[in-house]
Amino acid sequence: MVILLALGAAFGFAVGQICVRVGLKEATPVTAISISTVTMIAIVWPTLGPFIIWDAPSPSGVLLFMLAGVISPLATQTLLFVSATRVGISRASPLRNTSPLFASLLAIGLLGERWTLPMALGTLFIIAGASLLGMRESGAPKTFRRRYLLLPLAAGFLGGFSSPLRKFGFSLLPSVPLATCAVLLGSLTSLVIYLSATGRYKELVLNRRTFQWFGLNGLCSGMAIAANLIALEKGNVVIVSPLIATVPLFTVLLSFFFLRAFERVTLNIAIGAGSICLGGILLIVF
Repeated sequence: MVILLALGAAFGFAVGQICVRVGLKEATPVTAISISTVTMIAIVWPTLGPFIIWDAPSPSGVLLFMLAGVISPLATQTLLFVSATRVGISRASPLRNTSPLFASLLAIGLLGERWTLPMALGTLFIIAGASLLGMRESGAPKTFRRRYLLLPLAAGFLGGFSSPLRKFGFSLLPSVPLATCAVLLGSLTSLVIYLSATGRYKELVLNRRTFQWFGLNGLCSGMAIAANLIALEKGNVVIVSPLIATVPLFTVLLSFFFLRAFERVTLNIAIGAGSICLGGILLIVF
């Protein structure tokens, strides 16, 4: 069940990223994250709300999951959306998914989870795949600079940090529906504060196509976040996080079939994504 939930979450995130890539041709990342976040709230809250257990909820647990929502999905998706326009989604997505490296190290150091030699080798494959993606500029947008690779890598670190944070949070707040709603509440609250403080709400592009593509991303990401949290509640970070790292495999395949007009999926990009996925497999199989 944990494996299926994590792989389902990975596929949902990949489909969402493809929708974002198409939508960003007509709007800004601020529009993408805003519409996506509101859509997630509109779908997840009514769906999971009736299943929330309200018996003595932990305020500290709710706050912790709200903090996790600020980190991921809000901060990580914002970095991913921006990097998608800088280096291309086929590079940004695999680098974003170096998060198992950070998640595993933190889970071992803070949660006492076990790391075997094959898991370490799998981590090396993830690092090698991420490095390969930055070696060539073939198929990248004209504005591509190597320093832009730090954007999806930062998203990877924050995504990795959020996994053990959420795993620890379940010791304070065992209700998965409430935890999921708290995560999205944290994302929405910080988004509203950011837009109000910076005045970037003026950059929002609201039309049929932006609602269509970013709304679809919100739908897919909302379901993926819920599946990811259930998997984390039932399984270990060192297992769930690498499975989420299979997102590049789905993203590259979807990009090949649906994004040919936007960017070319090169052999190096495919090998880099495959290396990261292989690393994830080694981390959990042996």
